[in-house]
Formats: sequence, C-alpha cells, structure tokens
Amino acid sequence: MNNYSLNNFHGLRGYSSSSSFSSKMKTMKMRRRQRRRQVARGRGGGGRSRVQVKVKKLQMLIPGGKGLKADQLFLQTADYILQLRLQVNVLQALSKIYKL
Repeated sequence: MNNYSLNNFHGLRGYSSSSSFSSKMKTMKMRRRQRRRQVARGRGGGGRSRVQVKVKKLQMLIPGGKGLKADQLFLQTADYILQLRLQVNVLQALSKIYKL
C-alpha cells in the first residue's frame, strides 16, 4: 500500500506524508491539553471557581439565601422547591374546580 492510499484509508486526505500528520496530531494534543488545564483551573486560574459562581447565583434565587453557607443553602433550596411544587398543585386543583 502506498503512502497516499494509507492516508486515504484512514480518512486523512490532504496529508501527503506521515511527518505532517504527526505534527498536526501533536498540535491537536497540545491544544486539548491546554483546554483541560484551563477548565481545571476554572478558566484562567484566578477568581472564583465555577461552583462558587453557581452557589452565588443560587443564593440570589432562593428567598433568604443570601449569607447562607452551601450546606444550609441546599437544604433551603430543597424546601423552596417543595413549597413551589405545593403551590403548583393547589393552583391545578383550583383550576379544575373552576374549570379554567
């Protein structure tokens, strides 16, 4: 099998030699490694982590959530979800009664 047919067989048209393919693969691996490092550092290394940002957003959504630590915030969130579910059930029952 000649070089072209080998590259064509693997779906690598446009790479006439294995050295250019090898350098392209090294570049792709290097970029992939850099992206993983950025994600692991929380995009840039400084500032807040993704989890901290999401906890802050959750604190703003939940009534009385500001100033709560994460564990208390999660308990408060669960209670709030149950309260909202109860409200939905009551409104659905009322709409059936009054056929709205």
